[in-house]
Amino acid sequence: MRGRLNPVRLSDVQGLLRSAFQAPARSIHLPVADAAGRITAARVYSPLTVPATDIAARDGFAVKSHDTLGASARNPVRLPDPQRVNTGNAIPQGYDAVVMIEDVIAEEGGWCTMRSVLPGEHIHPMGVEVRQGDLILPAGHRIRPCDIGVLLSCGVTEVDVLEVRVGLIPTGSEVVPAGEVPGPGGVIESNTAVAAAILGEAGATCTRYGIVADDPGLLREAIERGIRENDLLLVSAGSSAGTRDFTAEIIGDLGEVLVHGIAMKPGKPAIVGRIDGKPVIGIPGYPIAALTATRELALPLLAARGLSPRPPARLSARLAEMVTADPGYDEFVLLRVSWNVDHYVATPIPRGSRTQMALVRANAFLHIPAGSAGLIPEGTMVEVELTGPTEYR
Repeated sequence: MRGRLNPVRLSDVQGLLRSAFQAPARSIHLPVADAAGRITAARVYSPLTVPATDIAARDGFAVKSHDTLGASARNPVRLPDPQRVNTGNAIPQGYDAVVMIEDVIAEEGGWCTMRSVLPGEHIHPMGVEVRQGDLILPAGHRIRPCDIGVLLSCGVTEVDVLEVRVGLIPTGSEVVPAGEVPGPGGVIESNTAVAAAILGEAGATCTRYGIVADDPGLLREAIERGIRENDLLLVSAGSSAGTRDFTAEIIGDLGEVLVHGIAMKPGKPAIVGRIDGKPVIGIPGYPIAALTATRELALPLLAARGLSPRPPARLSARLAEMVTADPGYDEFVLLRVSWNVDHYVATPIPRGSRTQMALVRANAFLHIPAGSAGLIPEGTMVEVELTGPTEYR
């Protein structure tokens, strides 16, 4: 028989993760077009001046502005030597403005303008976007799609980004890969896919390994490989105290178990260990607990290593029902938040809905820290963290 878990306070575990593991200072070189969502490892400067010369901001004619003085619809002024330009064309030497094509008329074999222009009108001057050596992106910046366009336009084709390699090992003899139909008592593996999506969005490089059966020798080999190839390892399932839960024992054999059991609901059976100086997190097999453990344990580790989890969106809402909690635990209560006349209303998802569909139906959660009152009355205004779009009525 395996012993009962003695859960450690979540805030203490998060503090332990920050202090026990040193962040690796490593970056990789990526093509700019493949760098969306990654975090810049250093400042990025422009190698080019953009635009490299004065260019037309409108279709029309490049002119010398003083040649247009007095022009109007009633008094068109003949242009002595206009040069046809389209938007983005270089302005010829000696010309300082553009007359838009709609303000020009053909007259007696030449061109007349019905509108006068000022020096620089309808021209993008050289370097208006950026000059050679200007800063484009700071270090620690999450690269967005719009950033990719600017980088490429400024002549940057590759960029240094932070890299944290995360390995994810699914375990369980009852688990089958996505695409297969499980037999009686079987389940389709999804926890590592969800965790990889969460951590990948923060900028991590994730590798999902094949499913490992409930065999200590096979699991040991998988963990040894995962530690060799990654900076952080997540092992899905096998973290509880059942007869086929080997994760903690193997982590202890290969390194040390720092924590087995965390005072959070869901996610109590989670493990934090260290092998070869690298963190290993055992996440529970129950999908809602696995997601919670990934968010509360692995994401802070990535943030400590310079990656950039998306800041959560929060809002205040009125509880539609009373909520109870265990004062000795950090609890995360799934909610459905909607707009009602002049305020948001948060309806708890029934605690009996211990399925993945509860995550789909929820669009927020309420974090009740350990040590809080065990009962939050209906009608209380609470701060919630959004996980999806809110409903409007």
